[in-house]
Amino acid sequence: MSRRPLVLNLIPLIDFFLLLALFALLLARWPEALPQRALSVDLPRAEGRQGSGGVLLELDREGRLALNGKPVALKDLAQALSPLLQEGTAVRLEADREVPHGTVVAVLEAVRRAGGEKVEVGVRP
Repeated sequence: MSRRPLVLNLIPLIDFFLLLALFALLLARWPEALPQRALSVDLPRAEGRQGSGGVLLELDREGRLALNGKPVALKDLAQALSPLLQEGTAVRLEADREVPHGTVVAVLEAVRRAGGEKVEVGVRP
């Protein structure tokens, strides 16, 4: 009886351990690749200064508008604002953070129609 020599093929075993090492490396980097951490942004807080605008527009979260402290309707804003604007007079718009974007755009459009060239925008918490 002749004995057959034992042949040990190590190539599949090396391939298996290389795949395990690659899998371990990918798992170690997994928390950094999550979208929650990748999109986490800490915005800087700015120190604002009081604007030099001569005309003050206030817009609250319910959409109520006030011109220099007096209530005014959005449709009447351009007409009420035009006599207050002189050459170079700035308009300061202070709006609550929860005001819908469309309302702010409508107010800015009314300021433009009234002849406002410079608008300062402030956001209240």
